[in-house]
Amino acid sequence: MDQLIAGLGYGTVDAVQEYVSIVLANSTYPEWLEITHSARFDPAEAELTMRVLVPGPGVVPTSKHYKYTKATDEITPVAATQKDTKERYTALVHNVALRSLHEVFEADRRTLIKTIALELGTQTISPATGQPTYVPFVAVAASREEFDKLDLSGVVPAATLEHLGAAISKNPHGLLPVVAGGVRRAR
Repeated sequence: MDQLIAGLGYGTVDAVQEYVSIVLANSTYPEWLEITHSARFDPAEAELTMRVLVPGPGVVPTSKHYKYTKATDEITPVAATQKDTKERYTALVHNVALRSLHEVFEADRRTLIKTIALELGTQTISPATGQPTYVPFVAVAASREEFDKLDLSGVVPAATLEHLGAAISKNPHGLLPVVAGGVRRAR
């Protein structure tokens, strides 16, 4: 632990990457939602490059709510519509992307990380090849300065990602990838 603290004091690559992995590993999500992160720190640019993996759309609960029937003393699920399920998955993707940015910037009290280049997607089987493939849903590059101006208590994640210049999939539920090139722009 002392070595990690000393490494963070000097901003060493290994220490920053280990600290970020500890921070993100302590994120709590519902049991059914397994999120994994990987990160690489470039001290010359003070940039953290992150990849976030979310489960595929099949993980979204298909129940809209539960209904109690007094006559039979049963609790039964009420199915969500396909539209509800698509919207839930899209919201999940946007929320996890924004939350990942927030957690890293918030935890980096020494401000070693000036920018984060984040890509979020899922691993799935390609229907065209039958082989495992990665499908990106969000690609965003955010500076600490820009991110600190946000009041996250009052934002809509999709709008915030758009404000940050993110490339966002139009249909994550349909496994439609985003073209990740060109998310940086001069401000």
